Amino acid sequence: MVNVLVTLNSGYITQLCVMLRSLCDSNPDLKFSIFVAHSALTNEDFSRINSAVDSERCEIVNVCVADDMFQKLPYSERWPKEACYRIFAAKILPADLDRVLYLDPDLVVINNIEKLYSTDFDDNYFIATSHMLEFMNIFDRARLHMTKNSLYINSGVMLMNLDLLRKEQNAEKVFEYVRRNRKRLWLFDQDILNGVYCEKTLYIDPVLYNLDEKYFKLNNIFNLPRKQRLDHEWVINNTIIIHFCGKNKPWNEDYRGDFRELFYLPAVDKLR
Repeated sequence: MVNVLVTLNSGYITQLCVMLRSLCDSNPDLKFSIFVAHSALTNEDFSRINSAVDSERCEIVNVCVADDMFQKLPYSERWPKEACYRIFAAKILPADLDRVLYLDPDLVVINNIEKLYSTDFDDNYFIATSHMLEFMNIFDRARLHMTKNSLYINSGVMLMNLDLLRKEQNAEKVFEYVRRNRKRLWLFDQDILNGVYCEKTLYIDPVLYNLDEKYFKLNNIFNLPRKQRLDHEWVINNTIIIHFCGKNKPWNEDYRGDFRELFYLPAVDKLR
């Protein structure tokens, strides 16, 4: 059984359905428990989510978080409070789960995730990828008081070590970091995870596990990290997760890019 966590409000139900359909279609031999963490989703919302998956292979678990549970965490119209729930996944998920794969709704899974899901934590809390070139890592390390040589991760794909987090995570340390650095937190939950847990994060290859169009282009300009140029055929055969992060979304009319037709629309078509 593969445990997956998503956090969202009602504005991202359609995107979640697309992501889940891509996850199931790309992993036909796996079974999933999908934990949907939220504060205000309706029965109708969950009916739509359930309709996107095969109930024999994919269980949808309602994780309703009290609206006032994390009042000390920041949020805005663009960054809803639900995004911060992932920081405390170990507190809101069942105690018998040892690990969970967090996935943003604005991504698609195009190949098998078993290798990612079974990765050894090596005493880390999180396993994630960075999309940043080194000069931006230097800037973010200074902005968020991260440790030397750490990388700024994208929090849209994270494997979480729930066992270790339950034993060691200190909520007050998180709240204190927010209090001291509130004006520095531009991306809220993502900045918090980087600032507090950069020393407890294992980095994996973004080209394989969290590829967005911007990083695809940067890789081909700077040959990072594998010293070779990529084409769409390579991505189709090797990349596991395509992430439409940032403001350039494939469901918007003003979308600019060529990943929509290759990766997003096939998952949309499966819902029809």
